[in-house]
Amino acid sequence: MKNRVIGIDPGLSNTGYGVLDFDRDQITALEGGVCKTVVSDNLEIRLKSIFDDLREVVIEYKPKVMAVEDLHSRYRNLKTAIIMGHARGVVCLVASQFEIPVFNYQPTQIKNIVTGSGRADKIQIQRSVARLLSLNFKSFNEHVADAYAAAICYSMMSNNVSYE
Repeated sequence: MKNRVIGIDPGLSNTGYGVLDFDRDQITALEGGVCKTVVSDNLEIRLKSIFDDLREVVIEYKPKVMAVEDLHSRYRNLKTAIIMGHARGVVCLVASQFEIPVFNYQPTQIKNIVTGSGRADKIQIQRSVARLLSLNFKSFNEHVADAYAAAICYSMMSNNVSYE
C-alpha cells in the first residue's frame, strides 16, 4: 500500500515542496516545485501567495502526511527567524485545513538521514536526493531538493522505506 507525503522547505521568497509516494519497496517522486513570492510585495500578500500555491498542490495530490523542515537553531538576524516563522505558520495552516498531520525535522537530522552527514551542503543534498529518487540531479533546485529530503526523512523515520 502506497503512502503519500509532501515535504516542505519553508521560505518567504521560495517555499519548496516535493510530493512522494512510498512503501517498503519503492519510493516515487510525483511532483516537486517552488512557491515563489514577489520580494516587493507586502508580507501579507507574500504569505497568501504561499498559502494559495500550497493549497493547490495539496488539493491535487492529497498527501496523507506533511514533513516540514524546522527552523534553523542559529539565525544571525532575529528578523529572518521571525519571517521564516511566518512562512512555516502558513504551511501549517494549509496542513490544518486538510487535517494533514505535520512532522517537523531539524535540518541537520534531514541531512544526516539523506546524506549520512548532518553537515552536508546543498549540492550533496541535491545529489543524494537525485540518487534516492532516480532523478536527474539538474532537474530540480535546492529548495525542491530540501523538500524532497524532508519527505524522504519522514519515510525513513516512519520505518516504511529502506534504501539500499
